[in-house]
Amino acid sequence: MQETDLTSALSADIKLLAGLLGVVIREQHGDDAFELVEQVRTDAKGRRRGDQAAEEALRTTIDNLDVESLRVLTKAFSNYFQLINIAEDEQRIRVLRSREAKAPLNESIDSAVANLRAAGLDADALRALLDRLRVRLVVTAHPSEAKRKEVLIKLRQIAHMMARKDEQRLVLPREQRAFETTLTEEIEELWQTRPTRASRPKVEDEVDFGLYFITSVIMDVTLDIYDDLQAALEQHYPDADWSELPPVLQFASWIGGDRDGNPNVTADVTLQTLVTLRSAARQVYINEIAFLRDHLTQSTNEIGVSKELLDRVQKGAFPEESPDEVYRLMMGLIWAKLNADEYPTNNDLLADLTLISDSLKANQGEFVANGTLRRLMEKVRLFGLHLVPLDIREDARLHRSTVAELVRYYGQAEYYDDLPENNKQALLTHEITSPRPFFPQEPNFTETTNRVIATWRMVAQAQRKYGASVIDSVIASMSTAPSDVLTMLLFAHEVGVQDNVDIVPLFETIEDLRAAPEVMRALFDNSEYAKHLAKRGMRQQIMLGYSDSNKDGGYLASNWNLYTAQQALADVCVTNGVKLELFHGRGGSIGRGGGPTNRSILAQPPNAFQGPIKITEQGEVIAYRYGNEAIAQRHLQQVMHAVLTALGTPAQVEILPDWRTAMDTISKVGEETYRKFVYETPGFLDYWNQGTPINELARMPIGSRPAKRSKGGFDSIRAIPWMFSWMQSRAIIPSWYGVGTALERYANSDGGLDTLRQMYHEWPFFKALVENVELDIAKADMGIAGLYATLVAEDQTREEIFSQMKKEHENARLYICRITEQEELLDHIPFMQLSIERRNPYIDPLNYIQVTLLKRLRADTPDTEDYESVLNAVLATVNGIAAGMKTTG
Repeated sequence: MQETDLTSALSADIKLLAGLLGVVIREQHGDDAFELVEQVRTDAKGRRRGDQAAEEALRTTIDNLDVESLRVLTKAFSNYFQLINIAEDEQRIRVLRSREAKAPLNESIDSAVANLRAAGLDADALRALLDRLRVRLVVTAHPSEAKRKEVLIKLRQIAHMMARKDEQRLVLPREQRAFETTLTEEIEELWQTRPTRASRPKVEDEVDFGLYFITSVIMDVTLDIYDDLQAALEQHYPDADWSELPPVLQFASWIGGDRDGNPNVTADVTLQTLVTLRSAARQVYINEIAFLRDHLTQSTNEIGVSKELLDRVQKGAFPEESPDEVYRLMMGLIWAKLNADEYPTNNDLLADLTLISDSLKANQGEFVANGTLRRLMEKVRLFGLHLVPLDIREDARLHRSTVAELVRYYGQAEYYDDLPENNKQALLTHEITSPRPFFPQEPNFTETTNRVIATWRMVAQAQRKYGASVIDSVIASMSTAPSDVLTMLLFAHEVGVQDNVDIVPLFETIEDLRAAPEVMRALFDNSEYAKHLAKRGMRQQIMLGYSDSNKDGGYLASNWNLYTAQQALADVCVTNGVKLELFHGRGGSIGRGGGPTNRSILAQPPNAFQGPIKITEQGEVIAYRYGNEAIAQRHLQQVMHAVLTALGTPAQVEILPDWRTAMDTISKVGEETYRKFVYETPGFLDYWNQGTPINELARMPIGSRPAKRSKGGFDSIRAIPWMFSWMQSRAIIPSWYGVGTALERYANSDGGLDTLRQMYHEWPFFKALVENVELDIAKADMGIAGLYATLVAEDQTREEIFSQMKKEHENARLYICRITEQEELLDHIPFMQLSIERRNPYIDPLNYIQVTLLKRLRADTPDTEDYESVLNAVLATVNGIAAGMKTTG
């Protein structure tokens, strides 16, 4: 299909979906409502063309509407974006299929393997590479997904229908008519479904949300990735045996295990999560085994079976009918045993399935053995009886307070927090070797200490019941010192799991990233920690926080300190004979480490990627990447391409001293500019609280975790609502503030612009840095941000802060364009430029509606009759703007 045909197909899809949405609006609310939507849309498009009369008409119309009319408008534009997102995804799939039909896709597994062969890697070298490679993607419950699962299911159904339309090429009028009727039915259901939750979800609701994606998309797409890898290996290395691949790609979860700042994730909740995961895994396998039971009807009258299989079946009870269908009988036995939850481990289940597979292969059943049965066995091998391992995360400060209370209880130190760091390490090391229990049999301490003790005892209980693989990583957020990590090792020793879990520090702030190498060096020198590492195969997992470092020091300082920390940590690990496994805590938005995952992998410093890697998949990123099977497969293809390339043919980029000097300079200037604006500008917090919907977002039932880690000021605010609020106002300052000033200052130094251009063209890290921030600078809209500024009460505060914001945004736009040598942002990615231009006139009305409603809400008091209806209308606009921006925070 030609590019022009593909563009026409997108236009046709948008026209079809928007037209059917219009039909539903007329049906639900009449012609007047439809005409109102069209009027607002027309005025918004006029405003974008610079028509002042259209802008005034837009503002006047919205200001004069009642809440019910605003609610209908919000639903119209919100649902429009949900549908347009589907159309754009389908267009992306069309383009990819069209390109793949002509040649192997770039950034694919096949291209990576071909490149490795071309680079001189023989089969043995590639097998050794695969043995080292371990990618683990970790789904999380961070509260940035505003849509309900029920809505996601409907959107997925519409996406499936649009995909089938493309595949089937409906040509008969009756086929088109039937298709449009069914599609309209789905859109009507979507219109009548509440878009957000009625109440704040419980942890078990978040678990259910994650399970939906794991069981409906991730499991099957992961198997497709393994099939693609095997096919590529067999094509480019045809003389080697690739029948069994190591587990190079797997998933894990924080949902139900992450208790950092979330008092709702108790020890009992985590244990229940493990029960839920096991039940969900068994149900997946039960359904597939039921399918195979109905299909494996081979008769011993026609073909033989192995003696081992026959002996195994004869131990079970033969039904009177079809005793000759041994495979079917064996599947019935497996089905019954799974239903009764009688398989202790996935290896036990695999053993029974292997009996069937081996017998089929030995008796002319190769195609059957290598079909659905093989995929089932691969699922069991990769996902086990719990689908995904749970990571446990807790705040290191709570660990510290637990140690402080316990050492005071034992009379070892009255004020643990005041001890010098060396003394803390000595005390903890002594306790690790002490035969005396550190946790009393019946703890009777503060709630925090009792919860921490219960958490660690729960880890031991879970491993005893289900095996060590169900919880194999324990993470301490806000780790600042070696004592924070030794504390986890002490607790692990206390419950007997020290050899079965990775002890993982999470370095989050700029200061902690800078200190991380020395923290790890001290740990590697500790005798007890060295014993732990030896038991874990001399492998150290270290997590890096993107969100808090950005909130702390801005985009440039966060990214540069993350880069230098990775390089320094890699050097420390190599020196100490330790294999480094970096865990990247990336969010969905650019301000929280977002951007294409594959590009971030290829932009890592030399030696930082040594084979194992973990990366979080957070918030709305989960729905965007895994709501559509084809999009999910492309994402995972790109990830696997990146890791194969980075490990097999690492980029030989010489990082020049001038480049490091440039990054040191712009990082420092960017951090100073950002912190001066956010932390030192008088009235900034008032501007943020009034000029964004941050306080209203706290009322939105989109996550089980509070918006703050603890009581306190700005520092205690989580990075997610911080980013979410600025995304809603279209200012998006966490992504780019400080970038313009920093680039301007360096570009205007002697030879500075030429150096930055050279860095952009030759250094993958800097190219990714520039192109990631470019996207959010393009998405940010100072016209709409100015509309939100009118919510700020104090004139001087409003004018001073907004003028600084506008100036910095223009600087950032100008110097990104100069470095990339473009006339306008995203000239080099025209489809993204077009997508933003196409969306803006439809997002704008939602922003106008949100500002109007915020003014009414804040003029009211919570005890009045209309307050809740206005608040609900505000929250509905949040969902719509998030859909339009395709990200929240």
